[in-house]
Amino acid sequence: MTEARILIIAKDPEAGQAYAEALREICVGYDIAVSFTEMAELAIDNSYNGLLVDILTLVRSSKEEKVIAYECFNLYPVLRVKWENKKKKINLSPLEQAFSPDTASALKFFVQSRCIPFPARPLRRHNRKNYNLNVLLSPDGRFAGENTIKTFTLNISLGGAFLHTTHDFAQGERVWLQFVEFPDHEPIQASVRWSLEWGQSRSIPGLGVKFEELDEAQEHLVKLIAND
Repeated sequence: MTEARILIIAKDPEAGQAYAEALREICVGYDIAVSFTEMAELAIDNSYNGLLVDILTLVRSSKEEKVIAYECFNLYPVLRVKWENKKKKINLSPLEQAFSPDTASALKFFVQSRCIPFPARPLRRHNRKNYNLNVLLSPDGRFAGENTIKTFTLNISLGGAFLHTTHDFAQGERVWLQFVEFPDHEPIQASVRWSLEWGQSRSIPGLGVKFEELDEAQEHLVKLIAND
């Protein structure tokens, strides 16, 4: 179907293989994690378009694992499914059943409408904090009035930030950022790692950027904010 890659999270090997077979049938690549800790480890080193989550694995996970799980659920498209061992079939969560009682159709719809439009990306290697900071974004570092975009962060880490914007930027494009709340307004050079266009999915549009270099004062402030 596509080059999209999905990360399956299922502790039960039979359930994991059933979900994998369902993805193979629609020609979608996948990896399998048996826990949410392993999910996070895989997602740091690999880029994924979405998560296929076994409901029982989530329900039976520890409190610590649930924290990891829901952090990732905020970052990727998610489809929750349940393996019926006696009937040897995949069922949808009650929420998904409201949209489509047919599991195969729901899986195809999930991949086509939510995962394909979502730019594949890895997890950040640094602590991420949901935090709003006012930012001026310039495509050339000059911060000329007509080319400067007023935006804000939704989250920030020592490695980069997610900025809300409906403007289009290409992956790899260089941008310059001025954080209004920072006492030092020295621009920070960053690169666009991924972008999410308005209306592309049920997510906030914006840019995921990587900080190319922070001076000592900027690094100190970001560490304080992100608790890194």
